[in-house]
Amino acid sequence: MGTLDRVLHLNTTPVRCLAILGLVLVSWTGQAETLDFERLFTRPYIWGTRPEQLAWSQQNHQLVFLWNASGRRFLDLYCYQYVKKRLVRLTDLETNSHTEAYPMPSAGIESAFDVARDGRAVTFALRGDIYTVATDGTKPPTQITRTKESESIPAFSPDGQDLAFLLKGEIYLYTRSSGATVPFTTTSGRVREFHWSPDGRYLAYVTSDPARQLLIPNYSGEVVVAPGVSRSVAKDDPPATSLWVLGRSGGKPLRVQDCSYGKNVILTQSIKWSPDSRSLLWVPVHAAMKKLQIAVSELGDGSTRSLFEVKDEKWVYYSSALWSPDGQQVLFSHDLDGHVHLYRIGLTDAKPVQVTHGDWDTYAGRFTSEPAWVKDNIYFNSTEAGTAERHFYSIRPDGSGKEQLTHGAGLHLGQVAPDAAAIAYLRGSPDAPGEVYVGDTQVTHSPAASFWKTDWPRVVFVRYPSRRDGKLVSAKLFLPADYHLEDRTAKPRPAVFFIHGGGYSSSVYREWGAYLPTTYAFNCYLAQQGYIVIDPDYRGSSGYGREWRTGVYLDMGGPDLDDVLGGIDYLRSLGNVNTAKLGIWGISYGGFMTNMALFKAPNAFQAGVAWSAVNNWANYLAWYTRQRLTTPQESPDAYRRSSPINFSQNLKDHLLMLHGMSDDNVLFQDLVQLTEKLLHENKSFDTFFYPEENHLYYRDESIRDSFRRTDEWFARYLGAAR
Repeated sequence: MGTLDRVLHLNTTPVRCLAILGLVLVSWTGQAETLDFERLFTRPYIWGTRPEQLAWSQQNHQLVFLWNASGRRFLDLYCYQYVKKRLVRLTDLETNSHTEAYPMPSAGIESAFDVARDGRAVTFALRGDIYTVATDGTKPPTQITRTKESESIPAFSPDGQDLAFLLKGEIYLYTRSSGATVPFTTTSGRVREFHWSPDGRYLAYVTSDPARQLLIPNYSGEVVVAPGVSRSVAKDDPPATSLWVLGRSGGKPLRVQDCSYGKNVILTQSIKWSPDSRSLLWVPVHAAMKKLQIAVSELGDGSTRSLFEVKDEKWVYYSSALWSPDGQQVLFSHDLDGHVHLYRIGLTDAKPVQVTHGDWDTYAGRFTSEPAWVKDNIYFNSTEAGTAERHFYSIRPDGSGKEQLTHGAGLHLGQVAPDAAAIAYLRGSPDAPGEVYVGDTQVTHSPAASFWKTDWPRVVFVRYPSRRDGKLVSAKLFLPADYHLEDRTAKPRPAVFFIHGGGYSSSVYREWGAYLPTTYAFNCYLAQQGYIVIDPDYRGSSGYGREWRTGVYLDMGGPDLDDVLGGIDYLRSLGNVNTAKLGIWGISYGGFMTNMALFKAPNAFQAGVAWSAVNNWANYLAWYTRQRLTTPQESPDAYRRSSPINFSQNLKDHLLMLHGMSDDNVLFQDLVQLTEKLLHENKSFDTFFYPEENHLYYRDESIRDSFRRTDEWFARYLGAAR
């Protein structure tokens, strides 16, 4: 492959931020190019591909991450050599050797790559085989395994001599000096994760019983096949889980004592070794998901004790936990006081000490990095500057000396080096997608030149009262170029609501493309067509504290739908929006909310497009539904009032439903079941399915088709926007 290092240069575009009527407007400058639909949704995307999974080596300051510099889906490995200030491309592994007529673009290298402690090599899995590659970029990757089976999650031993990975649910060890591979574990269940001890003498691993096997039929071949997928449904208990430790030289594994909740627990984060390799830190969540423990297990006798227990009458927040550098304390996050804050507790303390305070969250979903405790400081992200912002801070363990390390509007997801000599960021702004920075140096440059020349619509951030209780809902508006909020005499425009997915997620960010770049781009396209697009962070969204997080308990599609309907009242108050011509669309939970809106609030929206929608929560993943609805056995009424299929008889407006037939997240059966019921109810509606797409769509053909159908649906039933 040869040396593939490449230093890229920053494209800059000036941004004007205007405060008008108390609202923040983001305005784009440069040569005006309109949004061409075909170009917008054909790879390589003009906004590029967001880098992912920043990881520092323990030594020698090598920053490794995944990226595609050309804007395609396939992720390769890159390394920023901090000392040399040089970006090196480590892999170039995308191929076009597909035999399918309509190939799925490969996702590329798995996110679970591992950097050797000395920073000289990286190991990763690709297409079911294990590879290693040097971080100097001078040689192509070395393939370690060549099997018909699928290997995954490789990890170097601390001394770099061995490589552990998973194969058929067991750990295997590859010795780099001899090239020999041997099985390391023989379990009755399946190994789901493993971790080397810092001294390299042990491997700790977690096993669990197999989950339910569901069939996902594929109709695209000569014969129909139905491969199985491990997946729970709402009524299922968590599988029995066990924690083990085995010496590097083999022998009999130590079975670590279960926590007081028993075997059927949910592990929300990876187990963590103490710095001295004598203890394990883990966070078991009770099967009912209303309490969790910050638990420590001792290597000597395998005993387990709870340092602290957290309870919540609705559902418990998923805490993150880590060791202090000296191994004498544990830092964890929780929303005990109503917001997610950091707490520390000593190994012999009776109760924790709160480190951060305020009406803001230190961890708020996908666009927040995990806290880190390095030397004398704790590093963390928070929403202190606003729910649409993420900034990076340092603070002393006693809560003093808090310092904001990042500035400027946008998202700043920090990753501190193990010796605190440098900090890397995924940093994006209102006019630019997220990029890798190390300090103030921009490392990646993702968008194409045409991105900076495009006439993107103005984005306005607002808050309005919910219909439920008047609580304020944060939202952002995509505005047509010739539309002005303050001009109440203008001809009223139609509007479209975009509802983000995920439930505990968010979409109201001051970063271009944050949440999903393709949906952001489509909302920009709708604004160019003349629609006002409103994107609310309804109840259940992340970054707004415990009360907002749990506001949908036992009633999804209730309070959160009222939050959306409050947006109609807000638009009506502007005087220049035609609220008799409203559309609504979304993916996953957004598709669910679209169906709930058309079924529970008929005539509020004249057209809706539901992508990959949950229609019956009894079909969905147990860990998710148990948080919000408990179980179908325990709360059948909650499942009834929260499932769109029970309200479909109220449909009066124009509904289009899209779904991937290979969806293993929200099963295709959700669309089938609702379709059958709507037929019995003699309702008029439309559906379209994608035979080989999963939950999100990845083929260019599918992406263009789904967005085109959505655009045409709104044009047909809302009328011309301009």
